Amino acid sequence: MNRRAATGALSPVAARFFLVNAPMAKRISRGRKAPAASREYPGPTPNYAWPVLVGIAGFMVYANALVNGLVYDDQFLIVRSWLVERMDFGSVFTTHYWAGYPGNETGQYRPLTVLTFLLDALGGIRPYRFHLTNVVLHVCCSLLAWMLCRRAGLGQFAAGFAGLLFAVHPIHSEVAAGVTFGRSDLLAGAFLLAGLLFYMRRPGSRWDYFFALVAFFCGMISKESALALIGLVVVYDLAAGIGRAEGENLSKERNAKKDRGDSIPAGLDQLAGEPERKELFRRILCVCRARWPWWLGFAGVFGICLVVRSAAAGLAFTPGGMTELVNPLFGASLETRVLTAGRILWHYVVLLVLPWRLSVDYSYNAIPLAASLLEPGVIAGLALGLSGLWVWGHSMGKWPRLFFCGALFWVPYMGVSQTVVLLNSMVQERFLYIPALGVFAIAGIGAERLFRRFGFGVVVVVSLVCLGYAARTVVRNRDWRDEFSLFSSAVRAYPESAKMHQAVGQVLAERGQMDRAILAFRRALSIREEAMIYNNLGNAYGVKGTFEQAVGAYRRAVDLDPHYAEAWMNLGVTAMRAGEPVVAADGFRQASVLLPEDREAHFNLGVALEKAGRPDEAAKAYRRSAALGNAKAIFNLGTVLQSQGKSAEAVAAYDAFLKQWRGDPNASSEARRRIRLLSR
Repeated sequence: MNRRAATGALSPVAARFFLVNAPMAKRISRGRKAPAASREYPGPTPNYAWPVLVGIAGFMVYANALVNGLVYDDQFLIVRSWLVERMDFGSVFTTHYWAGYPGNETGQYRPLTVLTFLLDALGGIRPYRFHLTNVVLHVCCSLLAWMLCRRAGLGQFAAGFAGLLFAVHPIHSEVAAGVTFGRSDLLAGAFLLAGLLFYMRRPGSRWDYFFALVAFFCGMISKESALALIGLVVVYDLAAGIGRAEGENLSKERNAKKDRGDSIPAGLDQLAGEPERKELFRRILCVCRARWPWWLGFAGVFGICLVVRSAAAGLAFTPGGMTELVNPLFGASLETRVLTAGRILWHYVVLLVLPWRLSVDYSYNAIPLAASLLEPGVIAGLALGLSGLWVWGHSMGKWPRLFFCGALFWVPYMGVSQTVVLLNSMVQERFLYIPALGVFAIAGIGAERLFRRFGFGVVVVVSLVCLGYAARTVVRNRDWRDEFSLFSSAVRAYPESAKMHQAVGQVLAERGQMDRAILAFRRALSIREEAMIYNNLGNAYGVKGTFEQAVGAYRRAVDLDPHYAEAWMNLGVTAMRAGEPVVAADGFRQASVLLPEDREAHFNLGVALEKAGRPDEAAKAYRRSAALGNAKAIFNLGTVLQSQGKSAEAVAAYDAFLKQWRGDPNASSEARRRIRLLSR
């Protein structure tokens, strides 16, 4: 029996696509030796060696991340989250992703991700536990990536190289070393890969199909990027179905030529010409008719996710925090978006090949918007993107493995390319967590072909590449040890990032280094003027005691954003410290309008008006604060009424204060003294 007989009527490419897990010995006729070209891995490497190597490599390169602290978004989603503080497991599934930190309202519903934060925090918040979870999840994803490559028909060497790249590549450091920056991507990626593996494992098996749907649901409530699984499932069915039909046709044509004694052309495995193209479309329709009920199940799960999001947290798929600072494409023209999409693709390609300039943030103006089609990055990105899409589409029906591996990149990448939908970040390294696997798989196929031709010299080159990437990852992990290291590394990589300069300024201000903080804030403002940065600059000036400059910074902040309540409040506080109660009253009044339920805003307004000599308005502000439950406002109201000679009303106010006050006993004694004085 020859190899063609052993694989049925499939072409060599299609056979490898469907029978990748069959032992090598079963694919070779008895009594024959395998030709040199059939080697799938160097030397006598056993099958289990590659996953062991991938797992060990994935853990070792991130071992130094276990000593890092909790930084950046970790502070809001873990350290300062009331969900984590109270261990409120019941609210995890009924709130949005940022609910634990008030003020960050988003359209993100990721309860499974938040649940893992609470589980890691059992017994106290210990950073190493959060980092260990991320590293373990990344190792699991790396093993799943290797398994998927094998299932897709890649040989041992190709799948092993792809798995190693996935495990050690520096572009994944943000996901594995950054706790909250990567946890949702790790979970969504793991469930996406697992769901795809279940779907591919035994086509037609209802149990595998059920597990694939469960994995899809879990991925969707981990992060919205798991939606790409629907597209990958469709692509897999197309690749498998068309590849099977093409294999049958090629087998018949080869057998007919052999019977006639004709030679078989080398390019027979390729479709060419108009009739074949029409045949390809017919096969696509056949696959769609046969598989659409299976695809409908994933669409149904997606609908369930929408219902759950709406019922549990009242959310839809709407990104939050969309401003030009975090995504400069917000509000840009369609032409600018398309040109910048080309530049973004080229940027990602450079990061995949030479990942030296890595950053936690790519907001304004780290990567400038494209202004012309003639810019080198735009030309390179658009040319690469269009040619890559053409090759990918052209591979359908010809090279099933290449078509499927290309889909691993293009399908999930479309969601983060800034062409289909705008995200709340223009560029992020974590966006490539799953798309990178497609690139690594194609690189593995190429490396295996080179190995078959050149032998162990390719193994040396591949090893050096993996070691180089691993070394860069180890160095990159150190940037996440604290916030100053993280933000400083971002500024070094992209000096034109306004957001990162202001982040460095905030860390310096928290450390009491106000002069350096002010310089960082001013550098950020020289790139882009933002109300938030002016507010932080005003805070720094206020701590230094330069109230006039602080007031000027706050005024500029509210000029840029009249609805910035925090800046209005800070303006009032600083003006009071500067001895300008009229200016302070204006700031507190605006804050109380924007925050009508904030009792402190009304109380501060009352204090400012009282000092400005406007007792009637002060009394009104105190009454509003008292109605919101502020006992201090009742005491101050009594003081105002007493100064106006309204003794009876003042006594009533002091009596109400004594009934509610549970603080400093000296305040209670003072209220009683005043009651006795007014009652004489």
